[in-house]
Amino acid sequence: MIIENGTIEFKLKVPSPIDPETGLTKPAAKTAWSDPIPCQIIPNTQNLRGRVNGGHFTVASFVVLLEEQRLPASEQVRLAWSDCRTIGEYSLIAPPELLQAVCEIKLMV
Repeated sequence: MIIENGTIEFKLKVPSPIDPETGLTKPAAKTAWSDPIPCQIIPNTQNLRGRVNGGHFTVASFVVLLEEQRLPASEQVRLAWSDCRTIGEYSLIAPPELLQAVCEIKLMV
């Protein structure tokens, strides 16, 4: 059982149309996201002191726990807290790990 404190959405792979003249794929016109899935978000590290060329950035990583289910094939996710505050868009660090003893899926973001 997870303690829901947020949602996760998976970036879906939208097939690109093929240009009949060149035979090459055209760039995808839009990005699609899956429906929000309730999850438990655990901040692993969060550093607000990143700096490059006078600009600031945040370095963050999270552990996300979901109830066991079929997940879409995706490499990027969008996280949000339960009160609808968006955390951000992140890449998966490792493939999803099935925790069989508790019927949960662990994602490293």
